[in-house]
Amino acid sequence: MQTMVMPVSEDILRATRMDKGEMSAHMRAVKLYDAEALTLAQAANLCGLDTFAFLEVLAKAGVPVADYSEEELERELA
Repeated sequence: MQTMVMPVSEDILRATRMDKGEMSAHMRAVKLYDAEALTLAQAANLCGLDTFAFLEVLAKAGVPVADYSEEELERELA
């Protein structure tokens, strides 16, 4: 297993109103969802949020929830 260390200042923790554990869980969940290693529900569960709350986390992080190719989007909208 690999370990990643990312320093987070107390100012950031206060601003986000998260403790280190929450911040770490959110960051892991976002990264794993973005890498398509977890489903939306799995990632939400990892950080202890419901799916809708996790969607907000993804939006704030700039992570797209739907990643359609142009052809897929045209098929969906047809």
